[in-house]
Amino acid sequence: MDAFAERVARRFELDAPEAAFLEQLQANRQRVERGRILVAEGDRADHAFVLVSGWAMSGTHFPDGTQQVRRLHFPGDLLAMPSLPLRRHAESLEAISDAIVAPFPKDALADLFTMPRLAAIMFMFAQMERVAAGDRLASLGHDSAKSRLAFFLVDILNRLRSTDPTVTDSFHMHLSREQVAQVIGTTAVHASRMWSALLSQGLIRTTGRSVKVIDEVELARLGHFTDRDGDLDHAWLEGVERRLAFGAASVPQGWPKRKQ
Repeated sequence: MDAFAERVARRFELDAPEAAFLEQLQANRQRVERGRILVAEGDRADHAFVLVSGWAMSGTHFPDGTQQVRRLHFPGDLLAMPSLPLRRHAESLEAISDAIVAPFPKDALADLFTMPRLAAIMFMFAQMERVAAGDRLASLGHDSAKSRLAFFLVDILNRLRSTDPTVTDSFHMHLSREQVAQVIGTTAVHASRMWSALLSQGLIRTTGRSVKVIDEVELARLGHFTDRDGDLDHAWLEGVERRLAFGAASVPQGWPKRKQ
């Protein structure tokens, strides 16, 4: 079991059809090189992707040639899902390391709604993405550059650990200093100063591109980071399972029609 299927299975017990559905989403794998544009903003939104391995980022390009990073993506993430209800992609997606992606047509998700419990789980993951986006927005709007960098590093570590149990306190940084500055909303020069400050405080250690978090508790305190993954509420899913057990949940016989 790989990537997204593993990410889900580590939190929920899946039955055979549910596990098979998630595995099928990532069956068509493609290797891509660092710097490859997976989709450009405005391309037709016919497909989404599972990021099987490597790192990617989503972003917005502006007419003056600059770019704003919207989100970093790690193994187990679903890419291009925000564009699912749209005809065209709302953001660009770029591989920022060599990676393996698994594109799937978005109409493949129709089968998800024949499995109400898995649909509820996917809904939970979508809401967690909303919370994560809100946390990052709050950090960007309120915190100092040093705090934003601390949040950024703890967030990466926690998200990598969510799918890979071998990740403990270290990771390989695939972003340049300029890209780090884009993510935390400052200049490359100031981002470098804040990086040096975290090093001098003994909160992190670097060897080449390897980053080791020395004091995760203090780094999380500095970055006002909250571990949302540890706060998942599974209890409400019992209601879905009870309704399924008593036959109260059923597959809709028709789809909503577009209002003319």
